Amino acid sequence: MNQQLIFNHDFAWHQAEQAVQCSCLQSGLKIVVYIKKPEGWLEDAWVLQVKEDWFFWEEEIEAALEAQPLGHDAVLRLEGAA
Repeated sequence: MNQQLIFNHDFAWHQAEQAVQCSCLQSGLKIVVYIKKPEGWLEDAWVLQVKEDWFFWEEEIEAALEAQPLGHDAVLRLEGAA
């Protein structure tokens, strides 16, 4: 990736998306990331799991941004992996 990502580590549960929400900055643009909760996980447990596996999710976010351009809303949605 040519542009450095700055990860904010601002994890929170987003009820409407049924996902952990976090954000990162790329060239001054705030990108909102939703990491969908896998079936069978409790919300609090999934937030904690994403926090603990943050290096994995950083790599997943970087790969997803390289593979697909962001839409006008600057939102990236990822499927959670148990």
